[in-house]
Amino acid sequence: MVLHFQSTCFWDMYDPEGYSLWFCDYKYNDENTVSFVTLNKVGGFLQRMDLARKYAFGKMLVIGSDPPFKVKGLWLFRGQEVPQFIIDECYDMELYDWHKVDITDEDQKERVNQMIEDQEPFEGEALLDAKCFK
Repeated sequence: MVLHFQSTCFWDMYDPEGYSLWFCDYKYNDENTVSFVTLNKVGGFLQRMDLARKYAFGKMLVIGSDPPFKVKGLWLFRGQEVPQFIIDECYDMELYDWHKVDITDEDQKERVNQMIEDQEPFEGEALLDAKCFK
């Protein structure tokens, strides 16, 4: 599965028994006052997630036209939990709040769709950038 598919195709292919979806929100968005520094944080996080390449796909959004910029993500992991080895090895994981997507909640499914499709505005704000981890 690749997260850059259109959302309707994604839901047709999604296997909720074998995979789980997670939202992540950067805990320290108030520090994101310089756009290129914020973009570099996200790029570094994605580089350090390379160890998860066989177990995860992700979409990271940098949101806002003015600082502070918000960083939010959507991740697809094998299994029903975030794999422990990723939590143990990628120190950036603790910089985010992680919430499992409730796929029975239509609002959460719509948020997933918006993130997959880089919908702009996203939650009322412009997208500065969107990065895909695959």
